[in-house]
Amino acid sequence: MVFASDSFLFLFLPIFLIIYALTPGMARNVAILAFSWLFYAWWRADFLPLIVSIAIWSWATGLWISRAEGRARGWALFIGIVWPLASLVWFKYANMLVHSSEVLTASVWGWPDVLLPIGLSFFVFGAISYSTDVFRGTVKAEPSFVNYATYQSMFGHLVAGPVVRYEWVAQRLKERTFHRAEFMFGVERFMLGFAQKVLIADTLAPLVDAGYAIAHPTTADVLLAVTGYTLQLYFDFSGYSAMAIGLGLMVGLKFPENFDNPYLSTSLSEFWRRWHISLSSWLRDYLYISLGGNRGSTTRVSTNLLITMGLGGLWHGASWTFLIWGLWHGFGLMVGRVWKNLRLPGTGAFAGHILTLAFVMVGWALFRAQSWAEAGVIFSGLAGTNGVALSPAMGAAIRPVEIATIVLGIGLVYLPKVMRIDPSAPNPGHWLRAWAALPLFLFAVLVLQGRMVVPFLYFQF
Repeated sequence: MVFASDSFLFLFLPIFLIIYALTPGMARNVAILAFSWLFYAWWRADFLPLIVSIAIWSWATGLWISRAEGRARGWALFIGIVWPLASLVWFKYANMLVHSSEVLTASVWGWPDVLLPIGLSFFVFGAISYSTDVFRGTVKAEPSFVNYATYQSMFGHLVAGPVVRYEWVAQRLKERTFHRAEFMFGVERFMLGFAQKVLIADTLAPLVDAGYAIAHPTTADVLLAVTGYTLQLYFDFSGYSAMAIGLGLMVGLKFPENFDNPYLSTSLSEFWRRWHISLSSWLRDYLYISLGGNRGSTTRVSTNLLITMGLGGLWHGASWTFLIWGLWHGFGLMVGRVWKNLRLPGTGAFAGHILTLAFVMVGWALFRAQSWAEAGVIFSGLAGTNGVALSPAMGAAIRPVEIATIVLGIGLVYLPKVMRIDPSAPNPGHWLRAWAALPLFLFAVLVLQGRMVVPFLYFQF
């Protein structure tokens, strides 16, 4: 089920909110959990046992980790992350490894592809962070399975994040009260996220698809397609994150902000502090620091960056193109760090912003490609091997509404004071969003009726 669908808006969500409101006290966690499992089963009921088993495993081993001592504690942590991690490796990477082996051995194994359960990467990262935090003593093990499974499975972040850590919601899982202002702010966030997804991201999807489908694209074709994808990906995922945060607030749970105007960054390291914040902070805290982080020689730190970003790329998808995309960013971060350590001249804010954005967009060109062949076509077109001007194929595919949406998207990117979310300190941007939320949402619902439902881009991860 997709948030931006009639079945969710007019069936699932209203019924859930009514039952949740009628459910007394802490039994509300049971309501959230039941509806979350129903939400997941709506897609594929046969994968629900996998999600439930990971939740049971992580909860039980979390209790074991908290009670173990000495070396047994380390073994308990290892056992705790084995099943979630093994599930991720099997369902996400088995096809990639088999097909790569077929290429290397020039053979066909007749391998039946393994279907990837949606949201598995987010679910597993949540489980690993919980086990690790219990081991580190950052959080106490949750004695209630219902509370833990509610944290893991809450449908707001279940299938496409943010990557929520247990410590962020632990207190409110145990005790929370209804606040009308918080609920209404959640409704506002959901409506605006919905509008971002439907009116901007989904409107740009046909343009991006058309650009990547051209056999011999020109430089203008590629620039238009990649610009469209840069905006589509941002408004799709930040829109989903806003909707997830809004759904959490409606039931008294606060999820972290996942985006902070990343396209305004003036360096690559700043970009990763602003983009998909819950994932980048997860990679930093549970992988990069575990590898040694900034400690050690320049070579060691650079290696840590490359490993972290390479694995972060593979987390996004089981493809060598994703690995290279991750290494592309790892290399960029490495160069930036070395440059700073050598005290070489800075670029200045404006030049840094342009260079960072160009670097990120080149990465998105690869990120969107479905294969090496498609990536080669895109970069060949970007280099001008097929000409520079807009091709007739792209000219025929593009519509005025898509050009207008690109202009609108760029305008919203460069209006951070309007887009910035700070509910604790209302400002003109806050009130503008509040007044705009309902009409934008209603217009987006109307637009949705004339389209097929477009899944969120991060569902595939």
